[in-house]
Formats: sequence, C-alpha cells, structure tokens
Amino acid sequence: MTRAPRVGDPAPDASLLDPGGVAVSLASHWRDRPAVLVFLRYFGCPFCQMHVVVLREEQHRFRDAGATVVLIGQGSPEEGARFREEKRVPFACLLDPGRASYEAYGLGRGTIPQVFGPRVAVPFLAANVHNETLQRGLRGGSMMQMPGTFVVDTTGVIRLAHRNRTIADSPRNDVILEALAGLPAGATEANLS
Repeated sequence: MTRAPRVGDPAPDASLLDPGGVAVSLASHWRDRPAVLVFLRYFGCPFCQMHVVVLREEQHRFRDAGATVVLIGQGSPEEGARFREEKRVPFACLLDPGRASYEAYGLGRGTIPQVFGPRVAVPFLAANVHNETLQRGLRGGSMMQMPGTFVVDTTGVIRLAHRNRTIADSPRNDVILEALAGLPAGATEANLS
C-alpha cells in the first residue's frame, strides 16, 4: 500500500457509483466547493449512522460554510439508496464496492482492539439506545473496515485527514467546520490521523 495521504497532499480521485449505478468522479464533488468526504464502514454500523445523523442535524452549518458532504459506502446502489431514504440523508452517497477509494485514503482493516476493544463498548451501547442508530446488520460493507473523514478544498488538497483510531472515533462537527474555515483562500490545516 502506498503512503496514506495527509493534510497538504493531493486528494486521490476515484470512479465511484451513485445510487443509480452511474459512475461518477469523486473529484467532481470538490470542483466548485470544499467537500467533506465521510467513509462509512457499512450502512448498518451504529457509529456510522450516528455520524451521519449528527451531520444531517447540522447540515445548515456545512451549507453556511459553503461545503458539500459526500458519504462513501461499499454497498450496492440499492443499499445506498435505502440508507439515504431511511436516514433522510440530504447528502450525496457514493458507492465503492471494491474499496479502491478506501485504500487510496489509507483506510484499511481495523485490529481487534479498534473494532471490539473496551473503547468501543460504551459508545456501542449508547448508539444502540436510539432507534435511528441501532445496529442494523452488516449491510454493504465490512465489519473490520475502518472509517474516516476528510476535508478537500477546491484545488483538490486535503485540509483534514481523520482516520478513526477506533470505529467509534468519528470527528465532531466543530473539528470538521474548523478545517473548512477560510477555504478556499487560507485553509486551516488539521491532521488527526
């Protein structure tokens, strides 16, 4: 595997599928405005669902920052469309069944402690208290896949690189918005990998 891209590096492009099964370029999502790329483990993951719900609830903050949010999953177009509908997701949801974009962004398989360790147990229980973020089975992805969140500016440069340390370690919206502050002019560099 090549070196995982970091803040200041060019963002890898990829050909992904939209929920209709049409191939789209990932780079097309940061051409006109900064993009927040959210790589999901699988659509039934309680932590991914929690992250998406929090992004959805504060979508106005991302819109006000001039950014677009793009979810990236591994499932089929049907699973991606169902996830968007069930979660009332206003964001694009692209699909990478072969996981090439995950590899390009340095998101590989997690270790046992990252996926099942003690730092995951309490957040897992908290996620499963809410009906909207219950564990929903392994839908379109891998139990061991690590998630991550990246901010890419309009020149295609990574301004935030957050590779989760555990599956429960998604960045807070304030951290993402701080990385978006001032883009595309003077970007705040934040690297959390």
